[in-house]
Amino acid sequence: MTDRNYQHSRILDVHRWSAHPEANLFVDEVFDTFLKGQGKENIRIKKKHLKVVLLDLYVAWLNDPELNIAVHMTQSAYSNGTVFSSGKSRYNELNIKGSTIEIVHRLHEADLIGLKDGWQDAGGKGFLTRIWPTQKLTKMFEDAAFGYFDIGYAQDRETVILRDENKVDVPYDDSRHIVEMRQLLQDYNKLLEKTFIDIQSLDTPRIELPEKKRRRLSNEQFFVNISHHDKFVRRVFNNNSFTDGGRFYGGWWQRIDGNFRKSIRMNNIATVEIDYSSLHVVLAYTEAGLDYWKKTEKDPYDLPVRGVNNPEHSRDIVKLFFLLSLNASTEQSLFKAFRYQFSYKEHPYSFPDDVLSELLATIKEHHPDIADLICSGAGLKLMNIDSRICEYVIADFVRTDSPILTVHDSFIVQFDQVDRLDRLMKDAFSYVTYKNVIRVKSNGNLNKAAIYAHGWWDRQWLHDMLDHAIKGNPTRGYSRRWERHKDYYQD
Repeated sequence: MTDRNYQHSRILDVHRWSAHPEANLFVDEVFDTFLKGQGKENIRIKKKHLKVVLLDLYVAWLNDPELNIAVHMTQSAYSNGTVFSSGKSRYNELNIKGSTIEIVHRLHEADLIGLKDGWQDAGGKGFLTRIWPTQKLTKMFEDAAFGYFDIGYAQDRETVILRDENKVDVPYDDSRHIVEMRQLLQDYNKLLEKTFIDIQSLDTPRIELPEKKRRRLSNEQFFVNISHHDKFVRRVFNNNSFTDGGRFYGGWWQRIDGNFRKSIRMNNIATVEIDYSSLHVVLAYTEAGLDYWKKTEKDPYDLPVRGVNNPEHSRDIVKLFFLLSLNASTEQSLFKAFRYQFSYKEHPYSFPDDVLSELLATIKEHHPDIADLICSGAGLKLMNIDSRICEYVIADFVRTDSPILTVHDSFIVQFDQVDRLDRLMKDAFSYVTYKNVIRVKSNGNLNKAAIYAHGWWDRQWLHDMLDHAIKGNPTRGYSRRWERHKDYYQD
């Protein structure tokens, strides 16, 4: 009987792959020893599915031995778009099918994996089957001749995703622009692959998700693993249109909060995060033909909320509600989304319909120029604009082989790249929107300009700050991860 936490899991990554000869030999050994001769055999297909499952179990075990893999165990999941579009397509480059189910059962029969059948909780919420490597399999992993960096993704894994109104991936025809977009993403992912991205203070590379995010999840992990194998970035478009959405998704840094992001280091160099001030409100004004920061100096979220006397709390509430209002299609969907995403632990307030209706009216009153965009479903159009701004910035950093991370309306760069990023963000906004005024702000980390501006007269202070930016104060676990990365990518 296991004491595993089945909630600590992630979905099977069906794109997991390796061309390493030793990985192929490992799969052959497992198949020939434990699976050969059982049932109807199409050896090539069976080995392909076995390889995906084994390699993903291997990566999960390396990153977090307590992590379970959630896997679909019904044939319909592989044919109705639950996992991906059925058959070989741009979203299923390995042509993974329901054969995965048989492989899981056979691995379990061979005592190579543990298995917890899918179940429902008391409220009727469904959970997928969980699997994990047994001691028998982990011993084989330990003896394997391939290593941590030998496992990646299928070469042709799609980076440009188009989804319909039901969030199902749908086919599309390539255009020259899409081909160029895909090439940039492929180049960007190659840059991320060779970039060491980690947090010095973490001996064990794992961050627990806050409660407000945990309660939204059923078949995903409650922890974010700081992993080399979780850096793949895609662009996702919505509503069957390449003018809706298009944001950059992927990378563990997008799932942690700002306090942890402050501590991210890239290639062991300290970083700074810069974001646009009130970007989506400003973009809404550009859609109305106006330049917000030329029109006013007022913080767009500085508005009253009935029953809330703390100014910081009021701003947090207004910001969330305002941004959701630009995404929502109706008032009731807005109220529902706000109540779902609001953190009641941080802010102990209640929001009956009359309070939210009043807040909505207040926002429209103070922002009459964009009132028609509120509760109109404009959010995906605005996301498309911010994704094009993001594309502009990323392309410049990729051109010079300089690491950069994106969290939609913010960017993370090494501390000595802040001036360049500041300029590029303003250039990108002007290029995409034809408006010249935008404000950016940093997360408060020391950058190169600030270090020299405040420390030039104190050589020891200057030396200490530069030393911290470059060396920091790493844990043993972090140091081991950094050395492992250097040994592979710099040798």
